[in-house]
Amino acid sequence: MLRRAGWHLLALGLEFGLLGLAMVLALAVLFAHNIRFDLTPTGENTLSAQARRAAGRLDRDVEIVVFYSSREQGQVRDFKEMLQRFEAESPNISFGMVDLDRSPLLASRYGVSSYATAVLKTASGPPVVVRQFDEASLTTELIRLVEGVARRAVFAVGHGEHDPFGKDERAALGVVARRLEAENYVIDRSVDLRGGVPDATAIVVVAGPKTEWAPSEIDALEQFLAAGGGALLLLEARAPESVQALVRRYGIAPGNDLVVDERNRLFFADAFAPQVALFNEQIMPYVGAPPAVLPVAQSIGVEPSAIEGVESTPLAFTGADTWARAGDPLTIDPDSRPLFRDGTDLRGPVPIAAIARIGSAVRADEQAGSLIVVGDVDFATNLNAPQLGNIDFFVNLAHLAARAEALIGVRESRRALPSAFAPIYLTAAQGSVLFWISVVLLPAAVLGFGIFVGWRRQRRADR
Repeated sequence: MLRRAGWHLLALGLEFGLLGLAMVLALAVLFAHNIRFDLTPTGENTLSAQARRAAGRLDRDVEIVVFYSSREQGQVRDFKEMLQRFEAESPNISFGMVDLDRSPLLASRYGVSSYATAVLKTASGPPVVVRQFDEASLTTELIRLVEGVARRAVFAVGHGEHDPFGKDERAALGVVARRLEAENYVIDRSVDLRGGVPDATAIVVVAGPKTEWAPSEIDALEQFLAAGGGALLLLEARAPESVQALVRRYGIAPGNDLVVDERNRLFFADAFAPQVALFNEQIMPYVGAPPAVLPVAQSIGVEPSAIEGVESTPLAFTGADTWARAGDPLTIDPDSRPLFRDGTDLRGPVPIAAIARIGSAVRADEQAGSLIVVGDVDFATNLNAPQLGNIDFFVNLAHLAARAEALIGVRESRRALPSAFAPIYLTAAQGSVLFWISVVLLPAAVLGFGIFVGWRRQRRADR
């Protein structure tokens, strides 16, 4: 009996030894090929798609020198791990770590006077100093190195449009404008386009015009598009007729209706804030960004263009269980439950953005102009931009219009908050399920179990 037990223990020990050896070999293979698994809720140990793409596009050697404090070993470790991830994405990236307190001469040479500062060095061009070094700032500088000359984005603000530098903090477009700046755009604004679009402009943004445009302004924008420029128009229902007539000439038809998303509405919102997660993948492939939420949006359809050489195509859609309610959105009672009217309303998926490519009969395809129209403007305001994928939605559309498709991706801003405090967005159905489970069913189960235990004890006592 003892001999048999000994053999069992020996076999068990051998099995554990083989298992441990297999795990060590697996870890060695993963380490040798730099394979990592990030199980954090917000992916904080993985580079964003935007950072990976910026590093992968580098065509020159870049040395990154980070000045740190020896008293902040946790920060030093985080910097090293992040730089190793960048280094793994590109053979052109190398890095070094320098203790600022022990290298004052080197720091003085680069004008560095504070910790957590990085210097990017290339064979051509002066060193670039990055203050408050992190993934987002490094990605910004890599994009600038790859792109070279900054693109110019002009926001038209002469007809009541939302202003990137507006005083109304909730309605301004400062959040998305700063994101464009971080991706190598120079932000400008124009009150009057009658003299033409400013030179060297890559994209014109028109966000929610309130009054009619002058014919000369319409002509200026058309000439800009014909010359290969890009425009991004965010139009609410019942936008000025001159602007609607402009986009219709390019085969884009605003629906002047109201998109309803009853099933996927957020827990804190009504049914008039549809989610947009479907794209025309032939034009803009899905990049993994969360869905965008567009408050009070209209549908954007397509129709034959009146201009030769223009091809218009739907670009983004809501889900299949949504619909566009026909009629003036201002006449709809927001407190009533919306119901689909067969034969009157447009069944989903509802196109909520469209693109017109201008140039097949004007210029070569690689220089064709692009007009993108979105049926909402509120999603891009400072109030709503931080929600889910709104920033990615706006900036990716801007890149598409500016013919900067290489910059389309998911940004590091999705991990702007620590994972323990990251906001959770629930649909109304998910919120209802969570409420019933946590507030009703679990307490009821505990109460019922307590009553049962008390009843059993009482029965035993009676016996």
